[in-house]
Amino acid sequence: MMQTKWLTVIKAAEYLKMGIYKLAQEGKLPTHKVGRQGRFDAKELDRWLKSGKLASREERR
Repeated sequence: MMQTKWLTVIKAAEYLKMGIYKLAQEGKLPTHKVGRQGRFDAKELDRWLKSGKLASREERR
């Protein structure tokens, strides 16, 4: 059984090598709330990035 790798906002930004604070606030990232703080599952971030959802939004601008 694989263990989930939970990341803070700072660690998730480092992991993705991009700023994510605004995306997280806008609900555009797969985020799990723990109290008032957000946590990110590394595998869900991988799927989100590979899905191209961010690129397709940026292209429309």
